[in-house]
Amino acid sequence: MAENDQRPDPDDEQPQDPFSQLFGQFMGGATPGQPGGGMPDPASMQAMFSQLQSFFGAMASGNDGSPVNWTLAKDTAHRQLKESRSVTAAEARDVAEAAALAQLWLDASTDFADAGGPVRALSRSEWVDASLPQWQGLAEPVALSASKAVSGSLESQLGAQLPPELAGFMGQAGGMLSSLGGAMFGAQLGGAVATLAAEVLGGTDAGIPLSGRGFALVPQNLEAFGEGLSQPRQEVVLYLALREAAHVRLFHGAPWLQEHVLGLVKDFASGITIDTSAIQEKLQGVDPTRPEAVAELMSGGLVEPSTTPRQKEALERLETTLALIEGWVDVVVTAASANLPAAPALRETLRRRRALGGPGEQAFAGLVGLQLRPRRAREASALWELIAQDQGIEARDALWAEAGLVPTAEDLDDPAGFKARRALLTASEEDFDAAMAAWLEPKKPASEDEQDGGAPSA
Repeated sequence: MAENDQRPDPDDEQPQDPFSQLFGQFMGGATPGQPGGGMPDPASMQAMFSQLQSFFGAMASGNDGSPVNWTLAKDTAHRQLKESRSVTAAEARDVAEAAALAQLWLDASTDFADAGGPVRALSRSEWVDASLPQWQGLAEPVALSASKAVSGSLESQLGAQLPPELAGFMGQAGGMLSSLGGAMFGAQLGGAVATLAAEVLGGTDAGIPLSGRGFALVPQNLEAFGEGLSQPRQEVVLYLALREAAHVRLFHGAPWLQEHVLGLVKDFASGITIDTSAIQEKLQGVDPTRPEAVAELMSGGLVEPSTTPRQKEALERLETTLALIEGWVDVVVTAASANLPAAPALRETLRRRRALGGPGEQAFAGLVGLQLRPRRAREASALWELIAQDQGIEARDALWAEAGLVPTAEDLDDPAGFKARRALLTASEEDFDAAMAAWLEPKKPASEDEQDGGAPSA
């Protein structure tokens, strides 16, 4: 591409921002509000806004009232997706056979029944398309804050360069800048989804059904995961099918769970703040005559939320729920795969993979400030194992009947005390009063005979 003469000079003591450059193009290099700045006529201002719209038109379309430009998010995800290939007939057959066997094995390790529905073998590209509806619930809360921050920052930057006589022109720019904020977030989200699509093994890797309800595996990623492992391919596919099927059974058996997780994400996202000064700093020096430069900036992390103290409680509740989901699946699959030789090694491999995370998780964390992997999964596994040993599989799975029955962070801290705490919660009013009275009643001092070990005096 030819060098553009309008780019900022890095040696210039006062480099111009993109909007100053646009003003300069219509006013002979002068900027309103600055020494020597001329007064633009309405025709020039209209031409400038038309040029801005031509720069950002493709990126700022398709919002449909949403704070995220989902058209741009989808296009960006597919454009950045690496090496997506179609699923072969053999791979689809392997996934279907593994899913059928996994369902048989799970019948003995969980009280939740097979959810039924289709068994899907997805390409990376198909996973992107299947997951985007779920991303709406996850991303739109933070996108609303991000879009307002971006459009407000751009509007402030542009408005500062207009004289009072032309302030009315900001009304023409407001809608465009708002759409541009949604486009910026959509581009970032699309890049994060593309990175995740190259890593996910199935539809529930993040702890919730990102590819929609039902069983789904990504054969191309299964193949990449199995490379370097000294385990038979069939056993790898079967073990991962067990995990996917267990997730699907849990969300089918606890229909409130998915909306509960999305609600926790919204609680977390509602407290997110956007550093508008950082946005303004990144916008400095961007050449508006090169739309591809703006696209690169948008997909490279223009919107970066800051975690606030208000979010800590919501984040803890979300992490606890994700850990309980992962821990339950881990325990159920471990029991179901007792006769699978590769199961112990694959279990540990996945634990290490989850602990380390990957580029996709890092991209999403940078977008909304949220890690998708549960940090306390091992503690949750220990708790679910203890409950099953003490009360049985049916009682363990019955705890998913409603949100109020599910173990808490306190139970992860002290699994051994779970039974006593739950017994106190479910005790009758009379039992509770009697226990409190016994606990509060002062103990009588022992008599001299009792202190000497003899019988109490008559």
